[in-house]
Amino acid sequence: MGRVVKWNRKARVAYVQCRTGKGNLQAWRHKIGKVDNPECRKCGRYAETGKHVALVCTHGEEIGRRWGTWEDMDERARWARKEKDGEGFYTVDLVETFFSKIDLR
Repeated sequence: MGRVVKWNRKARVAYVQCRTGKGNLQAWRHKIGKVDNPECRKCGRYAETGKHVALVCTHGEEIGRRWGTWEDMDERARWARKEKDGEGFYTVDLVETFFSKIDLR
């Protein structure tokens, strides 16, 4: 969990909501009576659970998702990439980038 602490707030919130299955996910909101329909707001084909958003939904393909399980996602070395800018090299965490782009509003 130490890796997640260093992420930006938006990525941390989306990650925690997806991992716990609670928060602003349609399936959770349906379960607590806030919405009538649990379907995914992006693809509309399945219930919008955390697992669906992070691992299944075809919307994630647009962002470049490449993992199949939560455990795959937790392998930091596998999903970190070195990039170069005008000042040198820096590390990009692809999982953080993915969760930063998820819109669960």
